[in-house]
Parts: sequence; structure tokens; C-alpha cells
Amino acid sequence: MPDESLKVFGIDLGTTYSAIAYVDETGRPAVCRNTDSLETTPSVVFFENESNVVVGSVAKNSAITYPDQVVSLIKREMGSEAVYDYHGTTYTPESISALILKQLAQDAATHTGGPATRAVITVPAYFGMLERTATKNAGQIAGLDVIGIVPEPVAAALHYEATTDAEDRTILVYDLGGGTFDTTAIRVSSDEIEVLCTDGDDHLGGADWDARLRDYLLQRFTESTGTDAEDDEEFMQSLATTAEETKKQLSRAESRPVALRGAGSSARVEVTRELFEHETRDLLDKTIDIVRRTLETLRDKRPGTTIDDVLLVGGSTKMPAVAERLRAEFGWEPKLHDPDLAVAKGAALYALGRVVHKEKQDAEDAGGTAEQVRERVAEAVGGVAAQTGISVRTLEGLAAKQTRNVLPKAFGVKLVDTSEPDWQSKPKRHYVHHLVHANDALPTEVRNLQAATVEEGQQGVEIELFEQSGVVAGPELAENKALNEGKGLIDGLPPMPVGSPVDIRMTVDAEGLLELNATEPSTGKSLDIKVRVSVRSDEEVAEAAKVVAGITVSS
Repeated sequence: MPDESLKVFGIDLGTTYSAIAYVDETGRPAVCRNTDSLETTPSVVFFENESNVVVGSVAKNSAITYPDQVVSLIKREMGSEAVYDYHGTTYTPESISALILKQLAQDAATHTGGPATRAVITVPAYFGMLERTATKNAGQIAGLDVIGIVPEPVAAALHYEATTDAEDRTILVYDLGGGTFDTTAIRVSSDEIEVLCTDGDDHLGGADWDARLRDYLLQRFTESTGTDAEDDEEFMQSLATTAEETKKQLSRAESRPVALRGAGSSARVEVTRELFEHETRDLLDKTIDIVRRTLETLRDKRPGTTIDDVLLVGGSTKMPAVAERLRAEFGWEPKLHDPDLAVAKGAALYALGRVVHKEKQDAEDAGGTAEQVRERVAEAVGGVAAQTGISVRTLEGLAAKQTRNVLPKAFGVKLVDTSEPDWQSKPKRHYVHHLVHANDALPTEVRNLQAATVEEGQQGVEIELFEQSGVVAGPELAENKALNEGKGLIDGLPPMPVGSPVDIRMTVDAEGLLELNATEPSTGKSLDIKVRVSVRSDEEVAEAAKVVAGITVSS
């Protein structure tokens, strides 16, 4: 077996910063430094020309002079049908994310001295299946062999458990990243990491704190100089960078003077930590509300469960107000555990564990006597140990660690509202009936629904699948997203009266494959839908991969 098949990486594809890690020969996760010798890379893309794209700090700085050619916060658009046009080429959130991944892989190859093609990519716990599939598609477009998608808090918990021996504990992961926020309750034991429940907001993150401070600085600049600088693009981009740096400095200092120059004017603004926390208190309030919802869900699912440790993940949790507020509200002592890199390091551990697990599985599947199987498994793991320099004991531990996840968002079918007595005389009103719900354990149990026809003489039944799009599941169509390839028709039925039954069964497996069966019982005619939720077809992904392969990416 070639060494390259064992070289796997964990990628934290972040909204504002990304990182890539691997497990070194000592069995410890190590982060690959980029060309700037830094462990994190800004998730910013500068479309310099039709054949060259710049990713990272240079791209971020280019936003000041070329704002129309720079994309940031693209992670917030994952799973959407947004499109972008640069130099005559159309890009999607997946293909732009692929450019970031391509740069990370190049940096990893330089750092390790070999190819970086196999990886696990992390996603926010609260990403739905659309966003998760979009992330996997981004990896494929970048030319990576994506061997897994793992929730960020699971990766963080893996790293925490590996470095602290935190076994048989219930951990609450408070993950405030650059553009997303979620809280996840996780049970950590010697052989398993089980996600108990999760909640979050995929449009709330450190970038919102930056924007609030930017707006405050702009207001003070305008008041001090009498100058309206909002139309000065260079000034506004510079102001955004200044706001982010000031936020970081206020995590260490009580106040910072900020010098502002733009539109022919200048001003000096003193910003205190107290003022910053006051201006952003409502944002922190939102995270506390989500923590409360998570605890309520945990109480419903596992009555009597208590939180043993609170783990702070994501660079924005370095803001002192976060730990102070959690301490004041819940009496916890939160732990700031490698907040910038824990996710990437945990993903690297997860990735190597999956590779070793597969090697063991292949050895077991070859058959033979119990003794032959044991010998083959020992030989397989020993071979990995010999080629990676990692001890057999460490590899066995990684392979044995299982993860159990929950469904991040609800899925359901579109129905006609027949609740009103005179519904037949009114325009049809559609809604979504959810059969599987957020925080259901994966794989889900089979969920059944008996629907009914709504028209006299109806000879066909159309089934359409939807995924919850809002923070909280709701029945309105606007609160849900239709699934690509999640529609089908049972046709050729004899004319049926209103109210004829249609039996519907739905499950979601551990990997997110949704399966639905709908049957009209009198004829036995049925419809089967199997869908890995995605907004892009396989053909679109393949075409995007060709485009990205032809682009030179640099940092």
C-alpha cells in the first residue's frame, strides 16, 4: 500500500479563516503553515484575472483596492443557488470554496513534502444536508478525495478528548466562528462521541461583531469630521479591516485608540471594551438564547443530564464577554481550548481514524478463520504504524472511536391544507409536514404518514420533499427549502375519490441519505425517492471541477 493512501488531512473550512492539519509521526495533530508561515488562512478569494486567483491575506488586503473582484464570507452562501461572474466565468459558492480548499491543499503539500489529496472537511453542526453536500461538492471540485464530512464540534471534542483524557463526560461546545454559531451537547466516552443535540444560527458570527464596530467607527468619523465617507470604497474596506483588528485587540486591552483617515479627513476615536460590549450585547444575547434552547432540548431528550465541561471553539470566543456571560448566566467555567485550531486538529484525528478503520474492515471482510482474521487485522494496523510512525496503540484508539450524529434540520413532504371545513372551495394552501426532525438521532427510525388525495377523480399523486431552512422548524413553505431531485409522481391510477389514502415512509441514514417510499394501497403503485440533498447535479460538479483545475491559485 503506497504511503500516499495513508496521508490524510483534516480541513476546517471557515467563514473567515481556514486551516488544514494532519497527524504527525508522534500521533499528535499538527497544523500545516501557509506561505506566510501562519497556521490559518483568510477565507477570501481575489479574482485577479481569468486564469489566476489569489487566496488568503493578499486577497483580503486586495479588497481595499479591488472590492468588486474579492469574495469573502462565501461559507454563508453554501447550499444556496447563488452565482457570481468574474472575467466571463460563472462561479458558485461551491466552486469559490473549492479555490480556498485548493490553496489549503497546496500549502499542505508544501508543508509535508507530499501530495494532499485525501481529506475530511468540517461543517458547522447546524449546517443542514444541503450545506453539507455543498461542502463535499466543494472538496470534489477542488480535486480532493473527501472521505468524510464531520461537524465542527465533534472534531473539537475529539481533539479535546485526545489531549485531556476527558472520557465519560458530557460537553457543551459553544462554537462562535467568523460567520456561524452553534451549540452542541456531546457525550464523550472511551469508544464513542455521541452528539446529543445541536442548535445554532448559520448567519451569526464574529463578522457581525466586526460589522457593528465598523458602523460605530463610521458614525464617530462622520460626527467628528462632518464628512460622509460611505461612498469611498477604499476607506470603507480599510475601515472593515481596522474594525476586525480593533476587536481582537480589545480582547487583550481595555481600550484602543483608532486613527481613521478617508475622503480627505481624519479623526481619532477611542474605543473601550465596555463600549464595544455594549454595542454588541444583542448579538451575544442571541447566542445565549440558543444555548438555552439547546439545554431545553437536552432536558427533553436526556432528562437529568448535566453539563460537565463547556468548551469554547472559534476565534471569536476569545472575546472576554463570552466566558463572562456564560459564567454569569449558567455558573459554568468555560474552557478556551485551542479555539482557532481545535477543529482542524480534531478533523485530522477523525480522518486518520477513518482510514485505519477501513484498513481493519477490509482485513476482516477477507474472511477465513477467526485467528486468520485477527492476524490480518494486526498486520493491517501494523503496516499503517510502520508507514506513518504512529504507534499501534494510538491507531487502534483512533479506529475504535465511533461518532454518532443527529439530524441538524427537519425534512418533510408538501401537503394541501384541509383543516378548514370549506377548504375545497378556497384556493389551495400548501404546507410542509415534517416526518423527521432536528436532533433526531441518525440513522432515524422509519417515520410513517398517511396522507390523502384532495381532488375527486384524482389519478396521480405528486410527492415533493423539503428541508427546514429557518432556525426553528415551521410548516410554511417559506420556512423550508425544496430539495433538488426530491420530487416524484405516482401516476396511472384509476379515478379515486377525495380522501383516498397514500402511505408515506421516510428514513435518513447515518450518512444523510434520505429515502422515501409513497404507496397508493389499492393498486400497490408506489414511488421511491433516494436523495443526497444537493443544489448541484453531478454534471455541474464535474464541470466546475474542470474550471477550477484550469485556474492557478496562489496566496
